[in-house]
Amino acid sequence: MTLVVWRDSVAAGDDADAPHEWTVPGERGTPIGTIVETLLRARYLASIAGGRATWIVEGVRPLAVVAQQWTTARWLVPPETVVATVARPERPPDLQLRYWCQVDPDRVFECLRSGAPLPDRYGR
Repeated sequence: MTLVVWRDSVAAGDDADAPHEWTVPGERGTPIGTIVETLLRARYLASIAGGRATWIVEGVRPLAVVAQQWTTARWLVPPETVVATVARPERPPDLQLRYWCQVDPDRVFECLRSGAPLPDRYGR
């Protein structure tokens, strides 16, 4: 079995192969932390010039924040949580990675953790 992951485009030139679907080997009983580590090792997320990209990992709700400048994800759920309990009910995708531009990832994480509105991803 495989899991389906989509990531947002980061620029107009990146739209050519959107929605950037990737099938990840695993089962719905796999821990979400294992899936995110697989995505990071495979360099699935687009790199941004300047080295500051923020991503929100989502299933039925936000699960983690990943940043180009960080070495590991910051978790909103325990990384041991199995995919089946947090995957989107409609398929595909099971998981989606939303690009939050160059917004400070610590700020994005704190907003998600506290339930505050997310900052404007375009800095307006």
